Formats: sequence, C-alpha cells, structure tokens
Amino acid sequence: MSMIGVSVASSKSLQLEATQEAYDRAIVKLNLLLIDDKTHEKAVRTKLFEVMDERNELGDYSTSELYIMQKSIEEMVYDFLTGLNEQAVVV
Repeated sequence: MSMIGVSVASSKSLQLEATQEAYDRAIVKLNLLLIDDKTHEKAVRTKLFEVMDERNELGDYSTSELYIMQKSIEEMVYDFLTGLNEQAVVV
C-alpha cells in the first residue's frame, strides 16, 4: 500500500473514531434524559434507537461524510431536546 493509501486509511480511521465519539455523547445525553425525565419517553427512545442505528452504520461512509456527520450530530440532538422542551411548554 502506498503512503497516500496509508494516510487516507489513517485519516478515515481517526475521523470514524471522532464521529463515533460524537454519537456516543449524543446517546449518553438521550439516556440521561430517559433516567431524569419520563415525560417524553417514547419520543426520546425513538430518537435514541435512530441515533444508535446511524452509529452502527458509520463504517459505510467516506471521511468527508463522517466529518459532516460528526459536526451535525450534536446539533441534531440539541435541536431535538429543545423541541421537547417547547412541547412541554405548549402542552
């Protein structure tokens, strides 16, 4: 394997690890919410399983796709949790 091939493989490995960590942090946040508050249990469980399924498929993505996913996962979970709080206020 050429040095470029090694560099690309190493870069993807590092990006995969960073993206998995972002997903793991999102999963922990959702699990902690389930422990602390049962108000939106069904919606949180659905989102939790969605995030876990996405995390399990990370090996199928390119390095650039992983980078984009890493940047968006925490924002997506934040927006989801913010939406739950807004629903609690409206209801």
